[in-house]
Amino acid sequence: MSKVFVEYQILPAYTSNYSIWMAEVRAQYENVAFYEGSDQPGLFVEIWTGLSKEQYILLKQARRREASEEGQSAFMNNPFGQTEWNKLDEWIKGGNEKVHIWHFEKVK
Repeated sequence: MSKVFVEYQILPAYTSNYSIWMAEVRAQYENVAFYEGSDQPGLFVEIWTGLSKEQYILLKQARRREASEEGQSAFMNNPFGQTEWNKLDEWIKGGNEKVHIWHFEKVK
């Protein structure tokens, strides 16, 4: 089983906006959990479970708003492409470039 970790720092002024957005994302995806750093308030990690390597790539493309090799029409068909990830741009310390995304597979 794989896990995808998405990490970023939310600016304090946007905590309430982020809480609303987080609830919307939870309603869209049942395989994501959100965690906040207990010793670093505002540092958030999303943990996505059960994503294949291909799904991870699609999530990463959507988060970074990158077109796939198939072009813009394929991006619109991306299962993660309908989420308003861009709302986070203003709320994240350093903007979208400071969103870190990693894919891990269980060691056998």
